[in-house]
Amino acid sequence: MSLLQRRLLVGGVALAASAGFMAIAPSAPASIDASTITVPSSPGHVRTAWHGNAPFNNGNSGLVWGQVGIDDPTGACDPANPSLNSQHQVHVSFPKNLPQGYETLVRFSVKWTDDAGANTTNDLAMYLYGPDGKLVAASDGSQNLEGINVTSRTPGTYNVLVCAFQNPPTGTVYTGSATAYTIKPGKVATSKATAPTYHQFSAPAGVADNAGEPSIGSNWKSGNTLFTSNTDEYVVTFDDKARTSAWENVNTDPTDPSNKISLDPIGWTDHTTGRTIVSQLYLACSATAYSDDDFATPATPSEGCGTGINGFDHQTIGGGPYPQGMSGSYPHAVYYCSQGGALLLGKAYCSRSDDGGVSFGSPVALWSTECSGIHGHVQVGPDGTAYVPNAICGNRQGVSVSRDGGQTWKVRTIPGSIAGQSDPYVGIGKDNTLYVSYADGTGEARVAISRDHGKTWTRNLNIGSLAGIRNTEFAMVVAGDGNRASVAFLGTKTPGSTQAASFGKSADGKTFTGGAWHLYVATTYDRGATWTMVNATPHDPVQRGCVWNSGGSNPCRNLLDFEGITIDRTGHVMVGFADGCVSPALDKASDCVASDKVSDNGLVNHGAILRQLSGRTLFAKYDR
Repeated sequence: MSLLQRRLLVGGVALAASAGFMAIAPSAPASIDASTITVPSSPGHVRTAWHGNAPFNNGNSGLVWGQVGIDDPTGACDPANPSLNSQHQVHVSFPKNLPQGYETLVRFSVKWTDDAGANTTNDLAMYLYGPDGKLVAASDGSQNLEGINVTSRTPGTYNVLVCAFQNPPTGTVYTGSATAYTIKPGKVATSKATAPTYHQFSAPAGVADNAGEPSIGSNWKSGNTLFTSNTDEYVVTFDDKARTSAWENVNTDPTDPSNKISLDPIGWTDHTTGRTIVSQLYLACSATAYSDDDFATPATPSEGCGTGINGFDHQTIGGGPYPQGMSGSYPHAVYYCSQGGALLLGKAYCSRSDDGGVSFGSPVALWSTECSGIHGHVQVGPDGTAYVPNAICGNRQGVSVSRDGGQTWKVRTIPGSIAGQSDPYVGIGKDNTLYVSYADGTGEARVAISRDHGKTWTRNLNIGSLAGIRNTEFAMVVAGDGNRASVAFLGTKTPGSTQAASFGKSADGKTFTGGAWHLYVATTYDRGATWTMVNATPHDPVQRGCVWNSGGSNPCRNLLDFEGITIDRTGHVMVGFADGCVSPALDKASDCVASDKVSDNGLVNHGAILRQLSGRTLFAKYDR
C-alpha cells in the first residue's frame, strides 16, 4: 500500500497523516467560487479551469501526525471549515441522448508548483463531494498533482476541496481543472480459440489472512509457486485433479528482518535462476532477503535498497537479462524502484543490482515532472529493456523505459488513454513485444501493445467490452511467446463512481443491488488481433461494493493497491489476489458469497490463486 498516500496499516493499526504537528492559525479563507461544464454530446472533451490558494495548515510537519496516528486534528480537510481549505464548485451537465455504449468521464484535478523543485513544504490533498454532499473520492498522493475520475452520469454541483498535507504560511497556489470526456466505444474481435479454464485455489482458513497487495512468483527450476502475503511467504503446491492446494509458510527464520513488520510488502521470483527476493518496506529503506531454494534453508539478508534516497514508499523489485554489452556477477540485472524521494524530491527512483539483489547502486530518477502518483511493478524484457508503468503521466497512462540498464529513463505515454488511479502492469513477450494493461480513467479494462519499446503503439483496446465491463481495478498482464498474452483484472458491470461508499448499494445502504466484482482473464494468441474472455470467478465475487484506491484506512480499502500475475514454466497463467468476498468457512464474520446483505460483507483480504487448468498456454510449444 502507499505510505505516502498518507495513511498506513501497520499490524492492523491505522496511521493517518493528513495534517501537521501543531495547530496554528490559518491564513485567510479562500472564497468558494464556481464554474460550469457540459459533457460533450459527441466524442471529444471540454475543460474548465480555475486558480485557488490552499491556506496554511501545519507547516512542514504533516508526517509527524501520521506517525502518532492522528487524523487531521485541525479539521483542514473538512468542508465545514472553509477557512482551512480552498473549495471550488463545478456544476456538471450531461447531454440527454447519448448513443448506446458511449462512455462519459469528468476528471477533476489540481496541480501546483513544488517549492524550489522539491515537494518539501507544498503537498496538497483533494477531496471531491458530489451533488448529494457526500464524499465521492479523495486523492492524496505524494507529488504535485491530484486527480479524481467520475464516470457516473450524475448531474449537479460538485465541490472540489483542496487542503494542505503540509505547506508554508503563505499557503499554496494551485490550478484546478475539470475535463469532461465523451468516448465512442471501440471494437474488439473475439478469438475462435477455445477459451482456457481456471480454478480458484484459496488459502485455508487462518492462512494468508492479510493478503492485500499480494505478489506471486513461479520458480521454473523447482516448479513451486511463491505467494507473498504481507510478512509471510508461502510455497504453494497444487493438485489440479483434486482441485486442492497446500500452503506452507517458509520465510520464518527469526533472524531474518524481511518477515517481521511491513509498510509495503513485495516479492519477486526470477523464473530461470530460481532466486526469490522478499522485501518489506521500512521507511527510508527495506528489509530484504533472498533465497535460491524456495526458503528450504534460511534466507540471506541483503542491503535492501539502493544507496541514497531510495526507499519510503510502494517499492517494487524485478529483473531480467542485461542490455547487450552489460553484465554482472549474477546472470540477471535486478532493480529496486520506489517513490524514494517523493516527499523530498517529488520523484520516483530505480537502483540496479549486479549481484542478484545483494547490494544496489545509486538511484536514478524515473521521471522529472512527466508523471505523478504511485507506479506499478518493474519488469525487464528479453533484450534487457526495463519498464516501470504509471497511471498518471499528465492526462495519460504511461511507462518509463530504460534501455541502458537503468542509467537513464524515458517516459512514453499511451495515446488515447486517460489517467487513472490503479496501478498499470507490463508484460513482455519472448520477442520483446510490449503489453501494458491498465484500468482507464473511464473505468475500461484496456491493453496497449507496442513493438518498439513504447515509441509507437499498434493497438489500444477496451478488452473489458467483451464482457460488458463498466469499471475496472488492478489490470495485470503477462506474456509468453511474443504473440501470446493474458490480461487479468477485477471488473464489474455496474457503472458509477467505485470509491463512493454507496457504490452498488440500495438507497438505504443495507443491500447490494450491484457492484459485484469478478476476476476476468482475456487472452490473445495473435498479438492482440483477437481475444478470448473468461469470467474466472463466476459464482464467487472477489469484492462487493466500493473499491477504495486513494490511500488511507477507508473500509473499502481492504484490497489495497495491486495484485500479481505470472506463468509457470509451461505457460499456464496464475493470478495471485486478495479475496475480499468470502464465505463463513474462511471468515466467520462473512457470508459475502451467498448473501447480498451489506452486513454480511466482511471486506477481508484473504489470499487466493487463480490457476489455469486447460486450454492453450502462453507458450505454443506446450499446446496439446
